[in-house]
Formats: sequence, structure tokens, C-alpha cells
Amino acid sequence: MGLKSRFSMAFLLIGVLIIVGILYLGLYQNFQWGNDIQPGTEGQTAASGGKLGVGMTITFADGSSREVDPSQIQFTLFPLTVYFEGQPISSVTWHAYVQLDWVGTMTSLELKGPMEVKSNTGVQLRKENMLKTYTSSNLPPKGGWFEMWKFSLTAADIEYSLPQTGDYTLTCTINVTATAMFSSGLQSVKTASASGNMPIRIEVSGITSLLCDIQVQIFK
Repeated sequence: MGLKSRFSMAFLLIGVLIIVGILYLGLYQNFQWGNDIQPGTEGQTAASGGKLGVGMTITFADGSSREVDPSQIQFTLFPLTVYFEGQPISSVTWHAYVQLDWVGTMTSLELKGPMEVKSNTGVQLRKENMLKTYTSSNLPPKGGWFEMWKFSLTAADIEYSLPQTGDYTLTCTINVTATAMFSSGLQSVKTASASGNMPIRIEVSGITSLLCDIQVQIFK
């Protein structure tokens, strides 16, 4: 083979190698981008989660009160039960407590859902549709319990709805949908339900509270 032929073969091999290299780089980049891995975005995520719980504030006829909230049981596997030894009550306030955590930059948050109190006989004593909205300037505390909603019933309200003397259980149930928006444009929607029970006794002399139990639920 002559010198001119050898140079021609060498240039041809170099050209083939260059073309193969260009094709490899193109395929590699297309593969990476096809998996939505863009330069500088590795490890960036946006997600939300948290817990939901019912709290109660019982005001007794003597003016004293007792408060029970989910922060007292967040490390407990069983419902918290508080005995009140049959003290006469004047009112009960139910609270909807939420604890949220998230990854990423949250720009807005909406919490909504119904909150109701019913007796074990099926009588609905009260129901409200909750709605709270937040923006980046007033987001709730991250990782801490905060009160989303509350309402109260007096002893007179309860006696009006349950006119017969006897033993009852009042159950407060809350259902919350949390919709979080992030600066990346992603949306995270989570739901949770929680409830709290309070057995009571209605007598001619008034209402007495026996105990209450609440349990924390996880947003899913």
C-alpha cells in the first residue's frame, strides 16, 4: 500500500471515530434529558406531609377548664384518655389541630374540609365547613402543631339536641384536604381524618363529663 493510500485510510479512521463520538454524546444527552435530569437539578424535590388531630377544651361548671390536644400524644401509640371523674360541665370546645412538614419552597397552602360533632345516637349537634388559606408570607409553622379551626357547644346546646337523660358519646370528626403549591410548579395534595370521643352523662341536674380520648392521624 502506498504512502498516499495509508494517509487516506488514517483520515478515514479519524473521521469515523469523530462521527461515533458525536453520536455517543448525542445519545447520552438524550438519555439523560429523557429521564428529566437537567443540569443543576439533581436532588431537588417538593413534597408535603403531616398529621391531623382533634383537641378539646372542657369548661366545668365551677369555672375551671381542662385542655387536651394532639401535642400531648404525638409520641404515644394509643389514644390519650383523660378522666374527669364526673365533673359537671358548662361547655365543650373542639379544636382541629394540624401539623405539617414539607420539602421545597412552598408558595401557597389551602386546608379545607368538614368538622362535625355527632352523638352515638346519630344526632348531629353541629357541623361547619373549614377553610384556611396561606401564602408564602404567612405559612403555618413547619413541623409544629397549630390550630386550624374550633367551635363550641354549651351544656344548654347539648341538652337541647339530646333531651333525654342517660349516657351518650359525643364524637368530633374532622376531614382535611391539604393542597400545597411549590415554586417549582408542583402541587401536593394530602388528606387525613381524625376524631375524638367524649362520653357524657345527662342528668336532671345537668351534664357531667366522664372522659375523652383523641388519636393523631397521618396525612396520606
